[in-house]
Amino acid sequence: MYKRTTDENLKRILFLGSGETDFGLQGENDAAVYQVLPILKAQGYALFLVDDNPYSLALESADAETIVATLTVQNIKAIIKEKQIDAVFPGFAGIRGIRLWQQIIAEWREEDGPRPVGLGMPDSTVSLLNNSAALFERLESAGLAMPKATIVRSQAEANELLRDLELPLLVRAHNPAQGTTRRIVRRLDDFESAVDEVLEQSLTKEAVISKAINGLKEVSLLVLRDAAGNTMQVGASEDMDPIGIHTADSLSVAPVLTISDQVLQEMRTQAFLVADILGIQGPVHVQLALNEKTNQLYIIKVSPYLDNLSNRMALLTGYPVMLVAAQLATGRLIQDVELPASYHEKTAMMEPVMDHIVVKLPVFSFGDLKAAGIEVKRQLNSIQKSVGSALGFGRTFIEAMEKAIRAAHFNNRSFSPKYMKHVTDDELIQQLIHPQDNRVLLLLEALRRGYEVDELAELTKIDEFYFYQLKHLLEIEGQITNGEPSQELLREAKSSGLSDGLLARFWESDFQAIRELAKQAGVIPTYKALEPSAGEFPENAHQFFATFEEENESVPVSNRSILVIGPGAFRMGDGSAAGYATSVVLSELRKLGYQTVIMNNNASDASLLPHLSDKQYLEPLEVSDVMAVVDQEKPEGIVVPGNRRKLIEALVALGQQVIVLPKEKHQPAGPEEGESEFALNLFYDGERAYPLVLTQHQAGEIRLIDQDVFDADLGSVKLPYSGVYQLIWRENRSDWAREVTLPDFAVDSWLRPMPYGQVAFLSKILQVSLIRLVVRSWKQGGLTNDDLEALVAHMPALKGSDFAMVSDRTDFDLHLRPASPIDSTRFEMGAKIVRLEGDDDGQG
Repeated sequence: MYKRTTDENLKRILFLGSGETDFGLQGENDAAVYQVLPILKAQGYALFLVDDNPYSLALESADAETIVATLTVQNIKAIIKEKQIDAVFPGFAGIRGIRLWQQIIAEWREEDGPRPVGLGMPDSTVSLLNNSAALFERLESAGLAMPKATIVRSQAEANELLRDLELPLLVRAHNPAQGTTRRIVRRLDDFESAVDEVLEQSLTKEAVISKAINGLKEVSLLVLRDAAGNTMQVGASEDMDPIGIHTADSLSVAPVLTISDQVLQEMRTQAFLVADILGIQGPVHVQLALNEKTNQLYIIKVSPYLDNLSNRMALLTGYPVMLVAAQLATGRLIQDVELPASYHEKTAMMEPVMDHIVVKLPVFSFGDLKAAGIEVKRQLNSIQKSVGSALGFGRTFIEAMEKAIRAAHFNNRSFSPKYMKHVTDDELIQQLIHPQDNRVLLLLEALRRGYEVDELAELTKIDEFYFYQLKHLLEIEGQITNGEPSQELLREAKSSGLSDGLLARFWESDFQAIRELAKQAGVIPTYKALEPSAGEFPENAHQFFATFEEENESVPVSNRSILVIGPGAFRMGDGSAAGYATSVVLSELRKLGYQTVIMNNNASDASLLPHLSDKQYLEPLEVSDVMAVVDQEKPEGIVVPGNRRKLIEALVALGQQVIVLPKEKHQPAGPEEGESEFALNLFYDGERAYPLVLTQHQAGEIRLIDQDVFDADLGSVKLPYSGVYQLIWRENRSDWAREVTLPDFAVDSWLRPMPYGQVAFLSKILQVSLIRLVVRSWKQGGLTNDDLEALVAHMPALKGSDFAMVSDRTDFDLHLRPASPIDSTRFEMGAKIVRLEGDDDGQG
């Protein structure tokens, strides 16, 4: 039985949502909130959550009272008063939550009544986090080194400062409206435009200018601290690329492989000091730069809130970061933290130990955009361009890296070795100096062409260790391509992370032949558990990765299990919504009594939360990896998103029972300017199609039409699988309709699966989880009368519905510099729910 923290004044807690997805924000904060709600509710708290993210899983949690509202000071203050909130959790919403909470503190007046406490950090720290100059001054006074920075308020002040500083310079916005954007200026010609840009991004019209420290090594540490000052390190990772490339765009490795224990200990000491200075109760992500020639350390960024590193370290180590962080913020000491029975009773107090290596590889959208006819700037720099990442787990760096490449770039032409052969030597040199998204294979190609390690290390500022690892990989590939298939070569290849499909190409064979050869030779994967103690203490492990050793630590969960294939790495379009859909599938299958197994490799994805499944395999989602898990678990069925067509075909050909969750291969393009797209949204239970609601779509926006559609003739509609679909037609009109004339669906419309983002949005507006209905229809062969009644009962809620979903808030120009406009319907990231302010003619 869980116990409440000792502070009995904390009874009603409000979580701030993190809002829309964006570059660097792929849903990890929402996943964290969803995970901690059950344990805090069990401790006796009344919980509330406010968010405007249509993809939010936490907004559909039964463990909190959820409120759909725009994340503004006015709305939050009204909710605090109405719900009599005692405490607010800002840090679980990331930097957006901290900034919003700081505004609430600043604008709270005596007539507003008693202000709730902020959980996780004192008010003084909240203020510091919104004033980077004051924060760095505070850290410097404690003896911590940072690159010297100056705040300027005009172009004239910046030009004056330029007299005393040498290029390159780092220019960033002070108190930015959105995420912090860093511009590295290497040429005087670029200085004025960089300053102008960041001044515009600053809420206070101020820019911070400092000497750039390009070329130094970047390391990230995650530490936890409680109210009594007890501090522990959860983990650390190093970027393969040097400072100058955004950390989200770099290949990252954990644990740290190329830095001495003595320097790592100093980094740990400095991170602990930062947590103490700020008085944090919870996680602190500290980013440091290391000058390896002098061993000088610089603090370059401090993030004392949950971010993507928090989720990644939880997955890498098996340590329950979010469950511990939430309780530390409420005042519980680390030795008193309570965890589910599956963890060892001392887990919260033990610093995790990693007996494996994890590589995080960034995922970029360049290929998808190019296919849509949109050219973007592919060169990597200090401004994030990746839209997500994928993880590779292994016993060695090579194994982990190969698996990360397979996880992140399964359909990216620029990651083909054949493509690399066509890169000229001049292009190769230019891309080594000015890197692009295909960084890893470019380095391999340079080694293949005979470039020396020290030469490449000097050109790229990448540690020589990684080049020697890549050289070893090339040696293995050479042995495979020049040799005949054998047990020894097969074992070497598989333990290096190579897939059956790749080996089939090397040996001019096919996937099934390689699979049979591996079985005959006994070269089959064994699965290793991810446990915080690395197996020292008994725990009920539920996270596993594959490698090739003697002992298999995975035992099949049951003879009545379902394997769910996750969405993989986040991509533009409805990538975050795909994680939402998968998570709901897992939740509903468990409610129906199935044991669930998930395969996925995206640390930001809610589908990998421990309490949503009985077992998790952190693996690439290729046929050979999926079939290895099938051989291990022998599931009754395999749920696969409909866009994975090749995987579906391969699994069916191998005799597997595949359940398709309908989805387009590519996110549908939106209507043209001045055009409206209309959709009759319907639910199909495998036997009958049920019309739900009409929606109207314009570029970047979706609204509901208040019109009864229950009598729509759907007799001509033929559907392949249970799911949620749309009958689509378009008209040349720019106004918002109150009522429309339905077309002849057999002639004047086309059918498509409803995009997951719209499924998530309509589920919240209809107050019925459409994905849960889809899952129930799989089991029952159609909806029950109770399901139908629940669906129909909520339709009156649509009358006068005043919510819309908009997706026009992502700053693509800043991150990608596209040569032409990006379709915000097809490639949206920043979707949010907004309340409309309508008028008499229907124009919102």
